[in-house]
Amino acid sequence: MMKVLEKIKNGVLDVLFPALCGGCGKEGRYVCERCELFLGEAPLICPVCDGASFSGARHLSCQNSRYGLDGLVSTWEYEGMVKHLLGQVKYKRISHIVQELVSRSFRTMTNDQKRFADFLSFVFSKNVVLAFVPSYIRKEKERGFNQARLIMKEIEKLAGIHGTQLLKKIRETRPQMELDREQRLKNLGGAFQIVFPVEQRPENVVLLDDIWTTGATMKECCKELKKGGVEKVWGFTLARTV
Repeated sequence: MMKVLEKIKNGVLDVLFPALCGGCGKEGRYVCERCELFLGEAPLICPVCDGASFSGARHLSCQNSRYGLDGLVSTWEYEGMVKHLLGQVKYKRISHIVQELVSRSFRTMTNDQKRFADFLSFVFSKNVVLAFVPSYIRKEKERGFNQARLIMKEIEKLAGIHGTQLLKKIRETRPQMELDREQRLKNLGGAFQIVFPVEQRPENVVLLDDIWTTGATMKECCKELKKGGVEKVWGFTLARTV
């Protein structure tokens, strides 16, 4: 029944919001084959120091960061067409754009397995759980969805990996874009809480969000997961501010 309802929903959305390429406006896909050539792939970085990292893994010199991310992969630069499409998801609530972006992201990674080897090895290893960066409940109700949760659902379908909610946002915070670096850290302090008992903690987690700007939000979530007993956490976002 749920699959039937999902097909009906997607059919209605296709009529109301036909897929238009974010680059040229051509109908059929949100990123047509021609415009896909112009998507800027984001260079991989160490999630602790922001320095270049071939695979996205944390530098050996950054291993003393006890609660830091173990790696980070962001597929595209947050600009141009990708910025436009993610804005359509967030502000115009065209949520099914996420399906195509996640699919294209995984195709990008499978076409460049050497570069993404560490991440893909982690994703498909044993005892890995997908999790998403949570929104505050009021904001999620207003929007009707959490785009990070949608990303998780799509990866579940594509990769056959279990996803679940491991964190909740327990207080509302100011928009990060309004704040400087120090204010962002204070703004997020204590904003997230784990929702699993310690004895049921997952060993490894892939933490998902749509955009990495300064990384403050994902870093705060990672800290709470590791304080709760999770051993390794890799971050994944569709885009990153470069």
